Amino acid sequence: MMHQRFQGQGVDDNPELARAVEQFEHALDTLATVSDFARAGHLPRLFNATTRLLRLPGGAEHLHGHAGRFDSAGVFAGSDWDHPARLQPELSRGSLTGTPEAIAVESLSRLRMLAIAEGTHEHPEMDAAAARDFLERSLVHNLDLMLVDHSEAARAAGAQREAVRNLLAFELDRLGGSRVIQALVGEADRILEQRPIDIAPVRHLLIQVERLLERDLPDSDAVERARFLVSACRGPTELSAGKVDDYVVAFQALSTERREEELVALGETMNATGLVCPAHGALLRHLAESGSERDLALAMGLDNVGADSLDAFEDLSRALILEAVWPETAQCIEGLSNLLDRGMLFFPPVPHALWRLTRLDPLPDVSEHLREEFGHDNPPSGRSLLLAGVISVLGLPLGVSQGNNPTCQSARAISLWAQCDPGFLLELVTWAARDGEIDLHFEGDLIRSSELTEGLIDDFHTELDIVSLLLVPHLDKIYWEMGRRIAGRGEDGHRWINPEFHGWWVHRGFATTIEYATGAVIDFAGFIRRFHAAYHPYYNDGAELIYPQPAGIVATDPFGQFVGWHAIAIQRVALDPEGVMRVYFYNPNNEGRQDWGNGIVTSTRGNGEIPGESSLPFEHFCARLYVFHYNERDLGDPLAVSDDIVGAIADAVRDSWAADKAWHEVVLS
Repeated sequence: MMHQRFQGQGVDDNPELARAVEQFEHALDTLATVSDFARAGHLPRLFNATTRLLRLPGGAEHLHGHAGRFDSAGVFAGSDWDHPARLQPELSRGSLTGTPEAIAVESLSRLRMLAIAEGTHEHPEMDAAAARDFLERSLVHNLDLMLVDHSEAARAAGAQREAVRNLLAFELDRLGGSRVIQALVGEADRILEQRPIDIAPVRHLLIQVERLLERDLPDSDAVERARFLVSACRGPTELSAGKVDDYVVAFQALSTERREEELVALGETMNATGLVCPAHGALLRHLAESGSERDLALAMGLDNVGADSLDAFEDLSRALILEAVWPETAQCIEGLSNLLDRGMLFFPPVPHALWRLTRLDPLPDVSEHLREEFGHDNPPSGRSLLLAGVISVLGLPLGVSQGNNPTCQSARAISLWAQCDPGFLLELVTWAARDGEIDLHFEGDLIRSSELTEGLIDDFHTELDIVSLLLVPHLDKIYWEMGRRIAGRGEDGHRWINPEFHGWWVHRGFATTIEYATGAVIDFAGFIRRFHAAYHPYYNDGAELIYPQPAGIVATDPFGQFVGWHAIAIQRVALDPEGVMRVYFYNPNNEGRQDWGNGIVTSTRGNGEIPGESSLPFEHFCARLYVFHYNERDLGDPLAVSDDIVGAIADAVRDSWAADKAWHEVVLS
């Protein structure tokens, strides 16, 4: 059966393009006629023709013209791409930077998605809105692949990189720059609302936005927001957006009224976005040397508590700024502002520990490591970087992330110490920087990180905040050693490790629904009743959490399938603005917005969350919980929880991560 050929532009005027189109069409026609058994032998020819066509101007347009035939021709048969609804935009980068075959099939899949999004092709698994959402989110993660890369790796893969660059440019043109800007800005805002310490991913997004803004785009709310976020990075005022080296002199030349306007703009923009420009760092250093206390408060956007903190600890605050804040480390100003607003300096150990850090000289290899990983051509000293990192963690404890490491326990510990025991955290930082080791006690025995070699980390990814970069390698080895010491006890080791690893404020009451020896679900009804009696205000006489508590959840994918065990911290339990009881928790994963399947989608905004918190309705949280600690003195009556509540949660678990697990309930006589 012959199909009408797609007539794009430029074929008659470009013999090379015409030959490439003919080769692709012939390969596609042949693939559509062969048997399933023979299909695999014909795909390489189609993929080669795809890559060749993508490298030519106008090639993506010709491929797109045939997108409606890809499914019926069997291009994706038997592969992950055969089910577009299951594809995840966050994972598309692996294919776009993979083998030539992976690039080709991903390209054809994306062109099919584009046809679905534009309404020229229909697929039973995906509608136009879902296809457009996939492409826009994927472009968010891959826009840098549109840029010319002069690295050795890019030159070695030049043909493939050129093909991907042309493909993404074609998608961007068809989807429209304004729509992509809207997606990019939305993604940046959703990340910034969580106030992470490491905002490099957001700055990367905004670099792409800045390039798109160079196009002639119609005005819109998204474009206006994009310009605002870019200006927050570059400088929110005309003066601060200029050369950093000239900023302080230009500021001094302003009238008193204009100076105040400049300071207010810097502080308010930082508080509104979580972004700090380099000029802000230069100016704050100047103010710390010769500015008034009021000027410092305005520049940092302090609230009443922050202003009182600055007044009570002015000498320390100025010393911290002069040591830690530079144009290169200006982002830590947000941490300092939050540290002051949270009244952290009124914790007796904190001022003394911070004064000590202003005088500490880290070990040469520690300083070198921090400076190498900081990512600037001329980074500040190791001491400055260390202090900037400490300020950020104390100010933004819920912004600590494990990065791409299996170290959720260590990241959680740093966050919890910053909230509950900041003096101890600062002591650990001092030890690690000055001595190259830390030590913790476990059941009366001292464990030194310098005496250990094993841990959970095989390949340490360093895209972390400074404090995590310093402490996690030590903490990981100590956590591993604690696990080794409890091996053979026949129970979940978190019962003993969490209170020793995290601190005295972790409750000794412990519950799990996983039988350690077999992996079976055991006494789930009792487990859920006990969690309600310990944490739900309606069942524990309204006893609120005093200290956040470590807990373990079952990580699942968007289809509810088991992924693994994950450490989080329960921050609080409270009614949201709509009157729904929710669990608010800290997730050390890179992203607090997660789809755990079966309608369980974590929220980071709009439901009463403070920046950095994730939340779920209480019953949804129960459906992913498997370990928790509780205060036995504040435990309510577990039997007050109805069978209907327990049964609904149990059904959700049986339909998800426990579908293949043995299930043993305890029968009460």
